[in-house]
Amino acid sequence: MNYQLIEPFPEDAAVSGSVELQALGEVWRERQEALKETVAFKDFLKKLQREWAIETGIIERLYTWDRGVTEVLIEQGIESSLIAHQSGMRRDQADHVKQIIDDQLDIVEGLFAYIKGDQPLTEHFIRGLQAQFTEHQDDTAAVTSDGREIRIPIEKGKYKTLPNNPRRRDGTTHAYCPPELTQDEMQRLIDWYRDHDAGLPPEVKAAWLHHRFTQIHPFQDGNGRVARALASLVFLKEGLFPLVIRDADRTQEYIPALETADAGDLKPLIGLFARRQKEAILHALGLEQQVKQSRQAEAIIAAALQVLKDKHHTAQRHVGLVYECADALFVIAEARMQAIQNALDAQLAVLTPPQQASKRTPYCARLSSADNESPHKHYFYKQILDVAQRHRYYVNLERYRAWIRIAVTTEERFEIVVSIHGYGHGETGIMAASAFTDRRVEREDGGAEYVDVRPACVDLFQFNYAESRESTVERFKDWLEAALVIALAEWQRLIAA
Repeated sequence: MNYQLIEPFPEDAAVSGSVELQALGEVWRERQEALKETVAFKDFLKKLQREWAIETGIIERLYTWDRGVTEVLIEQGIESSLIAHQSGMRRDQADHVKQIIDDQLDIVEGLFAYIKGDQPLTEHFIRGLQAQFTEHQDDTAAVTSDGREIRIPIEKGKYKTLPNNPRRRDGTTHAYCPPELTQDEMQRLIDWYRDHDAGLPPEVKAAWLHHRFTQIHPFQDGNGRVARALASLVFLKEGLFPLVIRDADRTQEYIPALETADAGDLKPLIGLFARRQKEAILHALGLEQQVKQSRQAEAIIAAALQVLKDKHHTAQRHVGLVYECADALFVIAEARMQAIQNALDAQLAVLTPPQQASKRTPYCARLSSADNESPHKHYFYKQILDVAQRHRYYVNLERYRAWIRIAVTTEERFEIVVSIHGYGHGETGIMAASAFTDRRVEREDGGAEYVDVRPACVDLFQFNYAESRESTVERFKDWLEAALVIALAEWQRLIAA
């Protein structure tokens, strides 16, 4: 395979971004000033930077351990003793790993300082990043032309002088930019990025810059870490957060998305970057209630003055819009699930075995629902909380909750449920929809319990007041269809068992 020269931004770059991230970014920018100087936000950002520093090295296999070790280090800090105790490394190994992570932590902290200076992206800056990343690395693995593995010195802050084309498991070789073309390709990368630095969504710019840089692979080592730093720099310039790609993303999403980009399609990589950025924003917005509870008297007075200036009423109008949108999504979900229930019920009735029809309820599918005004809206409390915990968010059922259920009865009862509810503490103007399946099992005492609660959605559906109704509806229809497919596949698996 021969090296392909990098290509400029695709023609549809301006419309390839995530409207959901754009709207969520607007919500964050409206509220960030009230949060950015708080202890809670600073602690959140410090932990996010630690996660970035740890995970970017794990992805490159500079060190390995399970997620539990990472979470301890995020919470307690990067210390050699913790690394040794939690991972089982020797102390000298742990000391070396700490040096590498500290280098990476210095870089992510330095990115914040770099954007404050409003400096343009340069080759000099990129070479400096690689030098910092490899400060405590002396050599790297390489493969000779006859297939032997050797160690070669790392040229820090300098472009490669030898080919660095990796050999894949199937024996083929992936071609990165030849050393003699690297300088020209890097200059082209910088020029094209600068030409499009304004006017494009940050997730599109980040994905393009990350992929084209890795396509060149200008350094002997450290290219992946530099690429993720550059993507983070793009988001930070937009007032957002460092891009955290976790080791769990590596084989399932990250590498496949890069390979798809090699084939000319950036959309999967753009989608991955957008989802990770949305997670960070939602977690930051989730601090709002915590901050409010810890405010001192002066801050409370300031908040009261803001109310006098009418900002509270403006916020309430914003929040009201999201509830109206939730009602519209409820109607859409109910209509789509009604159509599925009708089709299922008609076909199940003719499949009911004679012995089943004579002794018990015949095969059937039934639809039920509860909007926000229904006395039954409190159903499925435990299941909704369980699914929210798996998606790592705080579910708010105080102001709004609604659900739609398809109950499928054969030898047992299987349920598909879509829930619409609040997201985070208080009235944030952010809401969510989740989907799950469960089985209803009769108890000996005559009651029933729900078992095998399983999420029926890969990603939580989030919507807010800043996004247009039309955009939210279109996204919701796609999400709902995907969730129903997952749920029906789970039912098929159950009846086939």
